[in-house]
Amino acid sequence: MSDSTHLKIIVILAVLLCGISPQSVYGQEILEQITNIFEFDIGKERQDSTFRHNKIVLAPITSYEPNTSWGFGVGVKLLFKPLGAGSNTRTSNIPISVQYTLKNQFILTSEYTIFFPDEAFLLKGNIGYSKFPIGYFGVGSLTQDADQIDISFDNFLFEPLFLRNVRPNLFVGGGWRINNFSGVKFLEEEASFPGEITARDSLASSASGAVFGINLDSRDNVLNASKGVFAEFTYSIYNKTIGSSNTFMVTQLDFRKYWTSSTKRPNDILALQLFTRLSWGDVPALELSQLGGAELLRGFREGRFRDQYAVFGQVEYRWQALDRIGFTFFGGIGDVTSDLSNLSFSNLKYSLGTGLRLKIVKSENLNIRIDYAHGFGTSSDRNFYLGIAEAF
Repeated sequence: MSDSTHLKIIVILAVLLCGISPQSVYGQEILEQITNIFEFDIGKERQDSTFRHNKIVLAPITSYEPNTSWGFGVGVKLLFKPLGAGSNTRTSNIPISVQYTLKNQFILTSEYTIFFPDEAFLLKGNIGYSKFPIGYFGVGSLTQDADQIDISFDNFLFEPLFLRNVRPNLFVGGGWRINNFSGVKFLEEEASFPGEITARDSLASSASGAVFGINLDSRDNVLNASKGVFAEFTYSIYNKTIGSSNTFMVTQLDFRKYWTSSTKRPNDILALQLFTRLSWGDVPALELSQLGGAELLRGFREGRFRDQYAVFGQVEYRWQALDRIGFTFFGGIGDVTSDLSNLSFSNLKYSLGTGLRLKIVKSENLNIRIDYAHGFGTSSDRNFYLGIAEAF
């Protein structure tokens, strides 16, 4: 898909949505009808004034990559509170994303967050399976577009993290992470190259390890915060004696802060994220720290840059233009490296973009997001994203 096509999609959607006047009763009714298509109440009405119903939210997913062609799917989010949870317990969510491409590839993922009553415990993590190709560019900050090799593999991920509340908004605990890459192959369109078997075998890996985590979360809303802080530190150990193909360690720190932009614009939000992931030891290539994709360094494709260490920061302004319609403007900067002392301004990667938001669940401030981003620096790329909830 060309850049002009991406832009046309954004412009058409923006014009259609902004053409619905929020001042007219008819316009409001149209917006309500559109957004109600995606939201379904389930179960009995609750007595909690902050949360009347458990809900299921549906939204389309679409993507395009040269090596996958068009991908179509659906995102489903279950929004709920466990029995016995009241207004002092934030809403839990279990998302499920299912996608299928025109080249017969498949991906299923779920990144869940579950608060127990009174937030005494927190269960979060990921589970997923995919048979999906990626563009693999090798390792390092200076890889070029010409280095791309399209590969496909089966990936199974299971990483639950169970945390206990030790102080207000502070959770401590641990879990286990299993991440397997198998059946690695080069796509048929790719010409073979010297060392193909060695490269294929080196990309396959199995990671099994213990994870220790500390989570500080004072956000008012997990899916789209308007205030508060999220800070999560994890340290994981992988060893051959506990099922890993390699012995290595990973440390990750994710910090996010949210502000209301002004008293005159209480629904406009300024959001900041600082992220770093550090890996040591005999780290498999597909387990290296990476940047690129729908969340970190938007604009570049998933996993465009990978190395032992990744450092990244981004800021986003979320402008609630109308009751159900908003726009975002974001920028990010970061890089990957094998040695933190080698980080250089001349090698940094940048991301700039804008997005459209359609609020589908007002009570939870949940949006469908449509983003278009341009990545540039030592190389350049452009990508379009459509899904449920914010990037961070």
